[in-house]
Order: sequence, then structure tokens, then C-alpha cells
Amino acid sequence: MDVLWLDHLTMLSIAVLAAVLLIVVLRLFGIRHVRPVAERQLAGDGGYHYVVHPTDTHRAKIGRFSELAATASGYDCVAELVPETSKARDVRIHVVVEGATVGEIARMEVRSFMTAMGGQPARCDAVIVAHRETARGHSVRLDLDWPPRLS
Repeated sequence: MDVLWLDHLTMLSIAVLAAVLLIVVLRLFGIRHVRPVAERQLAGDGGYHYVVHPTDTHRAKIGRFSELAATASGYDCVAELVPETSKARDVRIHVVVEGATVGEIARMEVRSFMTAMGGQPARCDAVIVAHRETARGHSVRLDLDWPPRLS
């Protein structure tokens, strides 16, 4: 028995509708998983003492992550430290969480990180903390030994 209403265009329409609904549901619930690409792992002590204070351009992204926090301690994630050298030989290290830049390493500490990372991207465990009781906003805390070193 042939089912006439289930032709190729109808099946394609159903598949497109299902894909769009899946995207809407994932966006609605904030589920986004971007795998870290840095292969090197920085050593950590489990203390999350190294604080990266975001600039104004990064505050909205950090706020989004902190709203997804499943625990009172903050949003657990993996931070990638990605070095970038400008034309003026100014080296910056961007802190990237799930594909979004959420801050930078302080300029006075870039040399220590570049030495440990060998100029290549590296990753470490991190937590994004929302300071709800104070006006400080959000911060990213990295799980690092000091001075930084590869594990």
C-alpha cells in the first residue's frame, strides 16, 4: 500500500522542521558544547585562585555563563589560554570559554604564561563566579599552580 502524502518533499519539510525545533530548544535552554582545541594542559591545585577580571567588552558573555551555573560556586568549565601577537610585537593571552573570549591575562604576567605554554595554546579548569552580593560583577577563576607550568 502506497502512502501518497509521504512524498519526498513532505519528508524533507519534516526533517527541516525537526532540525529547526532542535536548534530552538538548544538555544532556549542554553545548551552549548564547544570542545576545547588546546592539547596542552596547565597544572592546577584545585584552588581556583587565579582571577581574570573581564573588561567591559567581555562582561555580557560572562554574565550569560554565570546564569547557567548549576552550583552555588559558579559555572564549571574549561578555559583555553590563546596567545596572540600583534604587529607591534605586543603579546596578549585571551581566555576563551566555549568559543567565547571572556577576558585576558594581565600584561605583567603574560611572560610567565608564554614561558610555561611554549607560545602554544593551553587549557585549564575554570569557574565563572557571579558576585551577587557585591557590585563587583562576574569573574573567571582559573585552576592554576603558580608559577604556571604544564601538567
